[in-house]
Amino acid sequence: MLINSWYIAAEAGDLADEPLGVRLLGLDYVLFRDRDGRTVCLANVCCHRGGSISDGAVTNGCIACPYHGWQYDHTGKVVGIPALGKDAKIPKRARVDSYPVQERWGYIWVFLGPMSETERPDLPDFLPEYDDRETWYVLRTHTDWNANWMRLGENFLDSSHLKFVHEFGRHLDPEQKLLPVEETEWGGQLVQGLAARKKGEEITPALTDALPDEEREQTQFDIRFSIVGMMHRNRQTFALGVTQLLWNAWMPVDDEHTRLYSLQLRTFKQDAKYDEQMLKTIHFGLGEDLAIVEKLEPVIAPPTTSSELFLETDRMEGLFRRKVREISARLGEIDIRRLEQERKYQVRVIPSPARGDDSKNWIHKTVPLIEPDPGTGIERAGP
Repeated sequence: MLINSWYIAAEAGDLADEPLGVRLLGLDYVLFRDRDGRTVCLANVCCHRGGSISDGAVTNGCIACPYHGWQYDHTGKVVGIPALGKDAKIPKRARVDSYPVQERWGYIWVFLGPMSETERPDLPDFLPEYDDRETWYVLRTHTDWNANWMRLGENFLDSSHLKFVHEFGRHLDPEQKLLPVEETEWGGQLVQGLAARKKGEEITPALTDALPDEEREQTQFDIRFSIVGMMHRNRQTFALGVTQLLWNAWMPVDDEHTRLYSLQLRTFKQDAKYDEQMLKTIHFGLGEDLAIVEKLEPVIAPPTTSSELFLETDRMEGLFRRKVREISARLGEIDIRRLEQERKYQVRVIPSPARGDDSKNWIHKTVPLIEPDPGTGIERAGP
C-alpha cells in the first residue's frame, strides 16, 4: 500500500457535527470540522495513553480525546490538558500527525505521507465532466469488498472477463482484438469498441428506451486509470447523445479489504426516478465481479507479472501492475508484514508533512517501508 498519495477518506456528506473515524491503509484516522469549517484529518491514536480520538467530542474547533480530555487543534497539536489546568505548559511532543485534506467531487480526500506541498503529486483532474450538470446527471454509491485493492484495480481494466463474468457481456466474441495501450505518468488509457447488444437486450430498461431504433454495431469504451488517487473511469458511448461514465476510486481499508466509491454520470434519463434501476444494474454488475475477485489467490496481488501467466490480452492489467511497482518505488510503500508485527507493541503512523520541519518531537513512530532494490530503484518483490 502506497504512501505519499491521495485517498478518499469519506463522502463529504458523511461528515457532520460529530467526528468521523475512518480506516485507511490498515491504520485509523479521525475526521472533523474546525471552527472555520475546515476539514481536518488526524492520526486517531492519542499521544497520551493511546485513546481513540474519534470517540471524543469537538468543542470550539478542537477535538478532545475521550480518555483524559486532551484537546487537539487542526494541526494535531495538543492545546489543552485538563489535568494540568488552563495555564499548563504543553510539551512539544504533545501532538499527533495531521494530514492535508481537500474536497472534490463530493468526497473528502486526504494525503497520506510526509511530502511537502511543493513535492507531493496533485490529485489528477480525472473527472472534468462532474461540474457540467447541464450535460451530466450524477449518481453516487459505494460497496465494500473482501479483496485486495490491486485485485479490484486490475479487474476493472480487464476486457477479457466481460464475456464470462457479466450478463451484459454474454453476446461478445471471446477472442480479443489487441489494441494499443497508452501509458501516462500515473497510469494508462485504452480506447476500444465492443460489439453492441441488440436493442431490447440491455439489462437497464431506461437505457433501452434511450437508444435509437436503428441497429448499432459497437459501443465505444474510453478506459483510464490513475494510481495516484486510486481512480478508474470508463466512458461508454452507446449512441449519439447516449453516454454513461462509470468512475470508481478504490480505498484500501487494509491489504485484504477495500471500499469502492463509485459515480455514474449519464447524459440520458436525467431524472431521479431512474436512479433505482440504474443502481440495481450497477450493483448487479459489481456483484458479478465480487463473486470472482473475492476468491482470487493469492489474496494479495503479486508485485510482478512473473508469478501469474499474463498474455498479450492482459496488457492493460500488466501496465497497472507495473505502474504500481514503479510508483511505489517513487512514492514509498508500507511494509505490511513488518507493520502487522510491530503495531502489536507500539503505535505506528504514516508520517505527515509536519515531520519534515521537525522529525524529533513525536511520540508515535512511523510505519516501516519496503526498501528499494539497490541499483534499480524498484522495491524487492519479496518471497
